[in-house]
Amino acid sequence: TRMVFNSANAGSVAAAAARPGVAYVLGRTLYLAMTNRSNAATIVETRGPGFAMPPESFFVPYRDPPHSLSREPEAEELADVVDLFYEKLEIVGMGENDPGVVFAGMGEPLLRMDQIRETIEQVHESRHGVPFRVSTNGLFPPSAAVALADAGISNATVALATADPTQYAELMRPESGDHATVCGFIASLAEA
Repeated sequence: TRMVFNSANAGSVAAAAARPGVAYVLGRTLYLAMTNRSNAATIVETRGPGFAMPPESFFVPYRDPPHSLSREPEAEELADVVDLFYEKLEIVGMGENDPGVVFAGMGEPLLRMDQIRETIEQVHESRHGVPFRVSTNGLFPPSAAVALADAGISNATVALATADPTQYAELMRPESGDHATVCGFIASLAEA
């Protein structure tokens, strides 16, 4: 008999096989943790001290001992995790059940834009149709939105914590940029 993995199982297998902190799974989707560095408060930090990822997600922030990593993941390592995920995943029809892969993590993935682009290129050498998404705080210039589209990102989630610019600054504590920067980034994404 042939063992068939559903998306959740495939993601768990891939996340468990990766170095701690490199990959995790939520629902049916594989997430790649690019970095713990950020240019503002992280999404996890803004959710408050009671927020915790589910244990079955395999989410481990890089900085949590004994899982601290001496280096952030490179494109080859990330592409290998994606490949393992898709080896275990059964895609039906035209891929309508393909959950894709999300660049996310504890930090801001766009701080490692070159690795995002290289990972997508490596994965698409053998798995052409894999959909990639990114989850970002959007504190980047419009050119970053264009670079995401050019790299092959099919969807993006931008965390805009509040509609009030003052409250946004208090909550997110950006190193540079502000509420208007995020709004401009979102508009550029829509155009790209």
